[in-house]
Amino acid sequence: MVDLASRAPLPPITKAKSARSDNALMLLFLLVAAVLSLLPILRVEIPPLLDYPNHYARLWLISGGAQDPVMAAMYRVDWGAAWTNVLTDMIAAAVGPVLPLQILSRLLLALGLLMPAIGLTALNRALFGGLHWWNIVCVILVWNVIFLAGFLNFSIGLGLALLLVAGDLHLASRSLVLRLAYRAASSALLLIAHPFALLFFVVLQAALAFGPHLSLLADRSLWKPMLGRVLAACTPCFIPLLVLLAFGPALPGSNSAAGQGGTVWSEISLTNAISVLLTYFKTYDLQVDAVYVVLFAGLIGLACLRRRLSAHAGLLLVAGLLAVVSPFIPVSYRATGAIDLRLPSMMVLAMAAGVRPRLFEAGRDRLVLASLALVLVASRMIVVDRVWSEAEKNIAAVEAAVADLPPGAKLLPLQDTGDKALNSQAPSGRFLGRNMPLHWHYGSLAVVREKAFIPTLFTAAGKQPITVLPPYTEISVPEGVPPTVDLLTKPVQAAFPYLADWTHRFDYILVLNADQPNAAGPMPNLPNLVSVADKGFARLYRIAR
Repeated sequence: MVDLASRAPLPPITKAKSARSDNALMLLFLLVAAVLSLLPILRVEIPPLLDYPNHYARLWLISGGAQDPVMAAMYRVDWGAAWTNVLTDMIAAAVGPVLPLQILSRLLLALGLLMPAIGLTALNRALFGGLHWWNIVCVILVWNVIFLAGFLNFSIGLGLALLLVAGDLHLASRSLVLRLAYRAASSALLLIAHPFALLFFVVLQAALAFGPHLSLLADRSLWKPMLGRVLAACTPCFIPLLVLLAFGPALPGSNSAAGQGGTVWSEISLTNAISVLLTYFKTYDLQVDAVYVVLFAGLIGLACLRRRLSAHAGLLLVAGLLAVVSPFIPVSYRATGAIDLRLPSMMVLAMAAGVRPRLFEAGRDRLVLASLALVLVASRMIVVDRVWSEAEKNIAAVEAAVADLPPGAKLLPLQDTGDKALNSQAPSGRFLGRNMPLHWHYGSLAVVREKAFIPTLFTAAGKQPITVLPPYTEISVPEGVPPTVDLLTKPVQAAFPYLADWTHRFDYILVLNADQPNAAGPMPNLPNLVSVADKGFARLYRIAR
């Protein structure tokens, strides 16, 4: 017997109630996915994010640490030094004095982790209506090399760009003046966060101005109006950038260390191109990452084959253009590294926001898919948390090694670096991907924990609102990584000018990754180095005079 009533169309009121119920259920799943993703951050105070320990020290200084009499002789908070890349610094200045650093740091980490997913969900919802199981699947993207490298301002900026563009769509029926003012104000906020966040906002505006359909490309008479819409949408976004160029105190890289201000290009090859394009999926284990890439792409591919894929042509077009350009972007420019990782991150987010696979749309099927998406999110979190658990031991070793430093000590961080071919054999928690050591900035923890001076705290004009005070300027660089231990007895290199006469300029040496061999030679056996603490991963030496 056939139940004909089940095939009858639902009345409008019933449809509206069903849509609200479905949205509420998807929102609940999204909140659970967010909480699952936050668990490692809630558990670990100092996660092994490449740049984060250095940022952590700066945030502590801005929150009030710079007012300590010991630190006040070394560093000064200088808001005239940078107008861009300072969003987290501004948050620290606003709430840091009343919020414990342990809470502030987790708040900023949570923003860096979740803002891209929040912005992506908001834009996808604005384009296609309602919440969807696809939004839950996209939460797996929160774990990526950008966040795990500690690029917090950039990560937050990407999410803000998506969120602000979604807000712009809701202003479509409002006056042109209001919309132009909104874009200019949004652009100012994004420029404060990160220059590439502003670029992403411009790219998204251009995509939405292009429109949701590719058919206009076939009609040349529509090209001119389309270009006019793109220019009208993007022009207000450049106003804050022009202000920065005209009146800003300094541009990023303007006081780069000797030999670090040029342009560095990567090799042009298919392997490198694939590696760059997969940036936003890469974490600690490329084989595990490949599984999530296949699942993510497989859902889109299956929906496309079944003609069940809703897509915004403008967003997919800019994602394609970013994919073409990304392999040809320099690795470093004006002493700013990882430039080549920025555009492919935008590519993935634009693509994910611009599609919605409409597979298995029955109520029970959506519930099953949302549940499976939660399993994916949880599995991604578990993979990361296992690495963090191992790296947490290394951070604890550093904190234990520097525990006996006297306040005001001048600390020289060094490192052991092995042969790259053997990186896969290193203990878990040592590398992001295969070749990016996680320990580079662990020495920055001595600034917060023991009020020590290090030569590599991020103080680049145009990027950080911190300046080094004389005479410490003679033994510091705006940014850098620790020298290897063998350089103590070799000629001074341009990247490490503070190594000149290090025996008289510094009080202590901290060796990181000390339980691994150094490819260029072991720690020199010098009579003026006295072992103070050996914690395996971290060793502290006093420089005897």
